[in-house]
Amino acid sequence: MLRRIATVLATAALSASALALTTPAQAATTQAVTAQTASRVTETRISGFYADPNPVRRFHRITLGGQLQVGEECNPHERGPGLATRHNPCDSSRTQWAGSAGWQKIVVLFRASGKSRWEFVDAIETGRDGRFATDVRVYTSGTWRVVFEGARGLAPSEARDWVRVVR
Repeated sequence: MLRRIATVLATAALSASALALTTPAQAATTQAVTAQTASRVTETRISGFYADPNPVRRFHRITLGGQLQVGEECNPHERGPGLATRHNPCDSSRTQWAGSAGWQKIVVLFRASGKSRWEFVDAIETGRDGRFATDVRVYTSGTWRVVFEGARGLAPSEARDWVRVVR
């Protein structure tokens, strides 16, 4: 047991000394690669999230649905001629929500009114076009939340809707 601990400590000391020996150029390269990787994350949003019907009777079902969309930076050369106009400007600060994220996992959560804890309800997958829908039984009024936790190159996003349950 003591031999294992000594081996782990010696390995940690060697790793620390190896990190101390990196040159400033290597450190700058590592930071540049990290920054470049971070900039490759594409924005996402959950568009058109709904919980229908609202209000709903207790023990009945509601449908939760929406679409996971991927943001694309607006570039007038990629959009074609004549599409960037004075009324529809195209600059680098604006995101176009033209893409869709197919086959991604969406987590469905619920928080009853007056409570602070989110409860897991379901995990569903988007279709090819990024659309998703599921039916759930309701027992009490509260907030429904769908969460896309992110994936390789895609940022996380979420949406919420409050539903009133009547007896």
